[in-house]
Amino acid sequence: MSAAAGESAPKEPFPRTFYYANSIELFERLAHYGMYIGLSIYLTNVIKMSDIEVGAALGNFRFVGSLAPIPCGAIADRISFKRSLVLAFVLYATGYTTLYLAPGKGAAVGALLLVAFAGGFLKPVITGTVVRTSPPGRQTEGFGIFYRMVNAGSVIGKSLAWAVRRYLAMRFVMITSVAASLIALALSIFGYEEPADAEDAPKKPPLSELLRGYVTALKDVRFAAFLLIFAGFYFMAEQFYMTFPKYVTRHIDEKAPLEIITLINPAMIAIFQGLVTRTMSRFKPVTTMALGVLIGSVSMLVMGAVPTLAGACLSGAIFAAAEMTFSPRFYDYLASFAPKGKAGMYMGLAFVPAAIGAWTGGQVSGVVISRWLPKDGPHNPLALWGLYASLGLVCALAMTVYRIVLAKGEPPPTEA
Repeated sequence: MSAAAGESAPKEPFPRTFYYANSIELFERLAHYGMYIGLSIYLTNVIKMSDIEVGAALGNFRFVGSLAPIPCGAIADRISFKRSLVLAFVLYATGYTTLYLAPGKGAAVGALLLVAFAGGFLKPVITGTVVRTSPPGRQTEGFGIFYRMVNAGSVIGKSLAWAVRRYLAMRFVMITSVAASLIALALSIFGYEEPADAEDAPKKPPLSELLRGYVTALKDVRFAAFLLIFAGFYFMAEQFYMTFPKYVTRHIDEKAPLEIITLINPAMIAIFQGLVTRTMSRFKPVTTMALGVLIGSVSMLVMGAVPTLAGACLSGAIFAAAEMTFSPRFYDYLASFAPKGKAGMYMGLAFVPAAIGAWTGGQVSGVVISRWLPKDGPHNPLALWGLYASLGLVCALAMTVYRIVLAKGEPPPTEA
């Protein structure tokens, strides 16, 4: 046997469209996170919404954004991925431009809906492109690249937003989101090509059939209770966007680098996710997720008990530990509900807890901010963050009861 014959065959390279799709994802995340991290402040200071109006607007924005991939994904399968990307970034650019040029309450709400539906088209198209263009045996590597682009977009977007807010003005953050969206639009038009196997890919069921399947799945009391109870984690996670920006700028320091502080979360996850996953693999999923929510409650309590920049940083680090503990087992357990051949449909319902948690988080945050963190008046950060911690504790206790009463057939611990 020759030396050449004994060598492993070279890996098939990723096609050009794969890299265009990931570049598009990078610019979209840059625009999104740069806008979203300071959106509560923008709606208050520029759009002149009240705290309660801001909470409602943010909750509705995140709720629609979580649900939009269902109808928009079905449309994308029919009009082609490329046309869907072009439509998405036209909607993104229009939404961000409207937020900048027409700072009125009605226009802002409409603009956020455009952005939410834009994301509904983008998310299934980019992940679908990764699936379709990853060479055989390299899909896991493909999604690894995809998630790095997501995190890179978050880091760049938030850092750029901090610089723009500090040296120019909060309003100009929207301009960076418009520019990033236009760059992504150009990449979609001139670089992205419809994946070669798109026509041969398995056809997804019609939207009506998919919705009927979701309704049937949600009739399972055990499954529906799981989705409802575990929304508590996402309720807390959203407060780093809904409450945290106003808390830092109103109570700690108006010029504090809140965008930079939030980078602690992705940095911690990048460094420690593997270690935490291996450590928690010896426990059952519901136990692990309940622990993640409990750690999240501790994070909320630290935020209110230590009302300083150091306390905010520590709280962010603790919540990263909560996310690393909770998130991997969430998908593991969610898949265990699916009957044979229905895994894809059940995994598609993973957005439900995020939608419920985000909507509830928006409505609650607006009320408690107006009461305990008003722009003018005395502040009570311990009461505010203590309430969030208490809600998280109730959620963790509900998970424990759920495990005892309903969690039959729970997957066993995995091998470390």
